[in-house]
Amino acid sequence: MRLNPFAQWLGLAAAALALAACQPEAAPEPGTETPIIIGQEIAFDSAIYGGGRTITVSLPTSYGDGNRRYPVLYLVDGGVQQDFIPMAGMSVLGSLSTQYREFILVGVQTENRYVELTAVSELEDDLRWLPENGGADDYRRHLLDEVKPYIENRYRTSGEDAIIGESLAGLFITETFLRAPDSFDHYIAVSPSLWWRAEGLSHEAADLLAAGGFGGHSLFLTIADEGEDMQTGMDRLVAALEAGAPEDLTWWYQPMHDEHHHTIYNPATLQALRLVFAPDEGD
Repeated sequence: MRLNPFAQWLGLAAAALALAACQPEAAPEPGTETPIIIGQEIAFDSAIYGGGRTITVSLPTSYGDGNRRYPVLYLVDGGVQQDFIPMAGMSVLGSLSTQYREFILVGVQTENRYVELTAVSELEDDLRWLPENGGADDYRRHLLDEVKPYIENRYRTSGEDAIIGESLAGLFITETFLRAPDSFDHYIAVSPSLWWRAEGLSHEAADLLAAGGFGGHSLFLTIADEGEDMQTGMDRLVAALEAGAPEDLTWWYQPMHDEHHHTIYNPATLQALRLVFAPDEGD
């Protein structure tokens, strides 16, 4: 059957559009410089800290494609000069490889992480190393009462969230999980500094777990080759979880003893995201 000219034109036009969509964009003129934008740095006023604070945000690659909502990953030590840029790369990897679901990345900068991420300690050894400490409660309130509402009001969030951090940030995350488990859905603590307060948090873990409130949450723990009181604190925490974790708490302990304190973050993050933000069935 012979097509009429208009139908032929429509077919040719559709084919041309499909071909154009497969072609790479034209190369820029030599010497052209184009900024590569991976996110935004946002300053806002904090009532808790009585002054300006900074957060960083990286949106999923597909964020502008529709009205889809996304989980949020909160990054402790998330300033531009801290861990935001490498973690933004991990966020993009989720879009490229589909190893895990896309998420909104929110970095929460610390101004003095040694103060802001530690619970109060009056132990002589701690005071010798950190004479100023004990700001974790304020930083937690900053996260929960200021940063989270700001993000949830401004972006298309799904209501699911996670928090990630390493070293002192891992200590802060572990303590938040044990003392205020409803703060986040998922917790990722990489080589947490459980030596703080003479491993006090790990000694308290069994009683804190017995208090309940952990159902429906998840916890990912890992540690490098630090050994000594980093490892003994972790061993005590894991033992408490093995003995007293509720059945509806999902948790993983995956030590990475081939890594070092300064090399574990990226491989641990990749493994944790594959578990915590596992692709939905059928994706």
